Amino acid sequence: MINVFIFVSNIESVEDLSQLKKVFDKQIEIQNWSVDLTDEERVLRVETDGLERCEIIRLVRSCGYDCYKMDW
Repeated sequence: MINVFIFVSNIESVEDLSQLKKVFDKQIEIQNWSVDLTDEERVLRVETDGLERCEIIRLVRSCGYDCYKMDW
């Protein structure tokens, strides 16, 4: 089953995306991901088959960025 997690992040540039891509590409459980750099909340959307929300947050923080669950 695919879970979709949506976060507010501080990822701001194409260079930041490149850093995150290096880490996310190693995770076979991540099916798809994106960051909306045009949105003021820099929305990170992750589709995963197996990772939990806290594990995604840990991966993002390992790259030097931060994210937290988006509250609707």
